[in-house]
Amino acid sequence: MAVPYALGLHEIAPDTYAYLQPDGSWGWSNAGLIVSGDQGLLVDTLFTVPLTRDMLDTVARTLPGVTIGALVNSHCDGDHWWGNQLLPDAEIIASEAAATEMRQDHLHEVLSAPTAPGAAPLPGVVERMRRTFDFGGITPTPPTRTFSGELELKVGERTVRLIEVGPAHTAGDVLVHVPDSGVLFTGDMLFIGGHPVIHSGPAQNWIAACDLMLGLDVGTIVPGHGPVIGKSEVRDFRDYLERVRDHAVRTHRAGIPAVRAAQEMDLDGFAHWDDPERLVLNIGAIHRELNGDGTPREMDLMGRMDEYDEYTAPPVALRGAPRIAPRPADEIAPLAARLDGSPARLLDDDGTGPMGGIPLLNVLATIGNHPDLLVALAPLLAGLTEGLLPARERELAILRTAHRTGSSYEWEHHARIGAAAGLTAPEIARVPLGPDGSGWDEADRTLLRAVDELYEAHALSSATWRRLAAHHSTAQLLELLALVGTYAMIAGILKSCRVPLDAWLTESA
Repeated sequence: MAVPYALGLHEIAPDTYAYLQPDGSWGWSNAGLIVSGDQGLLVDTLFTVPLTRDMLDTVARTLPGVTIGALVNSHCDGDHWWGNQLLPDAEIIASEAAATEMRQDHLHEVLSAPTAPGAAPLPGVVERMRRTFDFGGITPTPPTRTFSGELELKVGERTVRLIEVGPAHTAGDVLVHVPDSGVLFTGDMLFIGGHPVIHSGPAQNWIAACDLMLGLDVGTIVPGHGPVIGKSEVRDFRDYLERVRDHAVRTHRAGIPAVRAAQEMDLDGFAHWDDPERLVLNIGAIHRELNGDGTPREMDLMGRMDEYDEYTAPPVALRGAPRIAPRPADEIAPLAARLDGSPARLLDDDGTGPMGGIPLLNVLATIGNHPDLLVALAPLLAGLTEGLLPARERELAILRTAHRTGSSYEWEHHARIGAAAGLTAPEIARVPLGPDGSGWDEADRTLLRAVDELYEAHALSSATWRRLAAHHSTAQLLELLALVGTYAMIAGILKSCRVPLDAWLTESA
């Protein structure tokens, strides 16, 4: 059944309804109604008292004589329960995890209170919601019945299944399954046409919940935000979550902060989705999960979401289809005949060359689309790998270059090479902190500062030059300049061509 995405109550199956609120952006959520005879179960109320009253008035006009005796709140976000007070006689049901957060929720007070003189500014998205919605008169009305796992309810002669799938979007997300009509109300486990928000995570739980949805015998699905859909859109949404997860993991390894990682994500296939600034929260949530220390905090990230749209550089793809595909190794190997020694073995390694017998790197196979360029570059790359700088210094400089340029490909490779060259795991982890991070000795600090100065100004300051010259020969100084410049250049090729990470490296991660 095609359901128009228009404001109001829509029958999506016999005695089963969706209340839709376009455009589905911040605060514009959906609700559901399941009816049997004169009994009704409502899935979610809305963001404000006036919005919820409008919905209930519509239900009363459309279905006179139906009494809503039960209300299920799909999760703890205010746009799905702040209208509960208008159903004082209904049994209100939610997961125990959701109810715990609802009892602690005071956000409506922040949204409804006037801004105090001299108060710190609220995040832009919060200010926009304050201008859009009337948050006056909200009396938080939490659930009167809670459960964990699954719960089966009766609505007249009909059976309704509640399936807890959180933590994912929030701590206690619940799906509402109506088996006799093949309908599923997902709450905010699905956002259609817009980016979702990962408040809680882990993202893997959310992906698993999508698999659960796809396994249910349903044909009509009502998301928390957006139009009524079928299973193909769930598959698209699952793909999105995987893309975000993988990008977040990769940028976390590269030490790229959440805001920048969001700005650089390749949105191929999802560029038409609304609210892309939510990527800041989503990538931040996965970084927070990986950090294990509560950082970056969600409220701090909310205050930085407006920075997403301030980014004017071309979007960078750390994932997605290569713009120039790597050539097969057997097409590159013949080029080795034009070279000698280590440069030749970069292109056709017998196990004794710089790469130690590992497969041809995708970066070289990509540059190999210009064979003369690859043949010219190979001696420089081999020479820098086997040059005059101590291996540990070389790898420290390359890792800092990889971080500053945002090259996750270089980071993934050289985090491993750096460990073999003597960099400890804590040292690699603090490379993103730069020369001002704690734990570096003066020599490391100077080297890191040199990379930063070359990245930012393309020249070394007098002080940094003097410190380097005190411990390095003229040839080593020149090699350092060439090293940083070369790996910055390679980062540009990697990111612009969308060179994929080598499969053997992904499999060993």
